[in-house]
Amino acid sequence: MSKKTIALLLAALIVFGVVAAGCSKPASNSGSGNTKPQILKWNLGEEPPSLDSVTTTDQVSFWVLNATQEGLVRQIENQPPTKGSGLAQDWTVSPDGTVYTFTLRDAKWSDGQPITAKDFAFAWKRAMNPKTAAEYSYQFAYIKGYDELSKIDVKAADADQKIKDALDKVGVVAKDDKTLEVNLNTATPYFLSLMSFPTFLPERQDIVEKYGDKYAAEASNMVFSGPFTITDWTHETKMVFAKNANYWDKDTVKLDGMDAVMIKDINTPVNMYEAGDLDMINIPAEFLAQYKSKGNNKVRAESTTWYIEFNVKDSIMKNANIRKAFSLALDRQTFVDKVLANGSMVATAYTPPTIAGDKGSFHELVGDVLSPTADPTAAKAALEAGMKELGLSKLPTISFLSGDSERAKKWAVAFQEMWKQNLGVDVNIETVSFKVRLDRMTKGQYQMVIAGWGADYNDPMTFIDLWHTMPADNPGNNSSFYSNAEYDKLVDDAKSTGDQAKRMEDMKQAEQILLRDLPVAPVFYPAWNYIEKPYVKGIQHFAVGSDYEFKFASMDAH
Repeated sequence: MSKKTIALLLAALIVFGVVAAGCSKPASNSGSGNTKPQILKWNLGEEPPSLDSVTTTDQVSFWVLNATQEGLVRQIENQPPTKGSGLAQDWTVSPDGTVYTFTLRDAKWSDGQPITAKDFAFAWKRAMNPKTAAEYSYQFAYIKGYDELSKIDVKAADADQKIKDALDKVGVVAKDDKTLEVNLNTATPYFLSLMSFPTFLPERQDIVEKYGDKYAAEASNMVFSGPFTITDWTHETKMVFAKNANYWDKDTVKLDGMDAVMIKDINTPVNMYEAGDLDMINIPAEFLAQYKSKGNNKVRAESTTWYIEFNVKDSIMKNANIRKAFSLALDRQTFVDKVLANGSMVATAYTPPTIAGDKGSFHELVGDVLSPTADPTAAKAALEAGMKELGLSKLPTISFLSGDSERAKKWAVAFQEMWKQNLGVDVNIETVSFKVRLDRMTKGQYQMVIAGWGADYNDPMTFIDLWHTMPADNPGNNSSFYSNAEYDKLVDDAKSTGDQAKRMEDMKQAEQILLRDLPVAPVFYPAWNYIEKPYVKGIQHFAVGSDYEFKFASMDAH
């Protein structure tokens, strides 16, 4: 997630804002004798579904984890993975690109305990353990021994012993407290970019084992390695952050803390900004013209694709012609121009144009495959063919799963109207909370859903390997449950070679198969319009990765 692995993550349908806490005029606490704390208040929009870095997958939780935790590398705006940016003070790479040796800096957890290489080895092996069922476990596929682990039947009588033996052999070794050695199957050009991704964060074994299923469910059940700690978590309402006194780079952190609220409403952040109580807002489409006329809106590109996702295990959506019909009935251009109206781009393929290929954008290599406008005639023909293949004389009720924010509801209604007008099909909208939506997607309890995927690193693989066949008992982020042997082989081949031209060709062919089979129907590539008060400084924005970085933020006196 988004970054992001979008991990993008999966992204939340929310409005994002930053608000000045306590009063409308925050003041600096540096050098002037004014000791008023710098407290930044922002809008999470949703309750974070999970703050367990090993198992979480959503954008909202990633924002919180990026503020409170740190991995071997910390993402910095306009810089490649940089030595010393995170908990790795240094690293070396073997000549063949398969062995990484990380040297950790002197650093402490928020409770004063030292952060060691064992904390990384524990967390990574926990993520690779098939019994953990971590949806991002496939991110470790590059590491030696992962493949053997992924094939273990967790229901077998001897599963525990097999898992233990396999974990002992994986290519992640804490050589001592300061040295972590990682052995890869093959050279992986973007491996260092993964080191700032949440799934690769460290975890403390004693804390995880102490709280078990309740680990990271409350602020008191966690320890923190990053710039901030969580001091209060009132579920569904707010989250309070404080500067981490034990953070290795605490002198760089200027904010004394942050207050995060959870507001789904569209209008409230705009009203608060105009009243002088908000420091930054994501500008809703309804207000974009107002701020553009003042010339003070900012636009942030996103390496994200939003799409209609189909559950291919469903008795209706398993049919490729049915999925094709619903895709052909989408008027992507109208949706982007009239519903979003914020500078987003129509998705004519899957991977967004901001992702690099070996020569320019990977999107250019794939080309424009999907039509920006609807094709009602072709859509109805595909629907008729699909119904015939399924032996149906009448299409059963079709359900579309939507979030419960105002924006999510608006999008759902727009799609519903397109399918009625261009396909002649009535679609029922199911509205649920963000957390419930993610849970139902993971369990396959839906037919169609709007979802988004943001880049975790700047390589097409962050989008392409999402739809690789996964075990039935752990689909990972492949919540469409798509499986295609030809697609899988291309993905595997691309992962097993260091030849960039061949990698790109394999991934291009894989994307073309995806756009033919349509387990997902891409709709748009988003642009975020936002505005900040002039006294807010240093918030970093990323097109790929964690979206926001508050470590370097400050609030000037004004």
